[in-house]
Amino acid sequence: MPHIYTRTIRSRGLRPDWNQVIKTVDEEFDKRIKPDLLSYFNRIVALWREKDRPGFKAMKRITKEHIKMYVYPTGPNKKIWKWVSITGCKARTITVRVAKWLRFRWAGPGSYKARTTKSGGYKGPGYAVGPLVRAKVVDWPGFDPRNFEAHIARWYRPKFYRYVENAFKRGIYRAKARAKR
Repeated sequence: MPHIYTRTIRSRGLRPDWNQVIKTVDEEFDKRIKPDLLSYFNRIVALWREKDRPGFKAMKRITKEHIKMYVYPTGPNKKIWKWVSITGCKARTITVRVAKWLRFRWAGPGSYKARTTKSGGYKGPGYAVGPLVRAKVVDWPGFDPRNFEAHIARWYRPKFYRYVENAFKRGIYRAKARAKR
């Protein structure tokens, strides 16, 4: 599971009320970081069909040692996210169950261009080209996991650093202002 880390912020000799600082950081998570991070996940599935699209929720953990944000899929399609992003699908044989034939477009190896790449981006059209083929049994090659979480963590890390660092600075400043009263 990918992680996003942040650095320590000095209080410059102040002895602020750390409960106030943590409260400010908590507000920042709810106001900015959580919706922004969820938008990254929703952008990945924006082009998925509505019936296959999972929802996402975020949960934060703020302790003395760690600041963590967990984003996880929800809804009836959360398993689809797991297959596409985390585990992938291994090769298997597909046989006819109900219909007489399996029908699909095929022009040999390389005729299917995936919509998403292993690097987390969109590259292809998401369909195969070629004539319509019928078969009773097909050896499906499977696919590698897309690791969207790792790519989102890499893309979001600079923003996360900036938001958390500014939240700590703002919290220390507010605590300092309260202490002067």
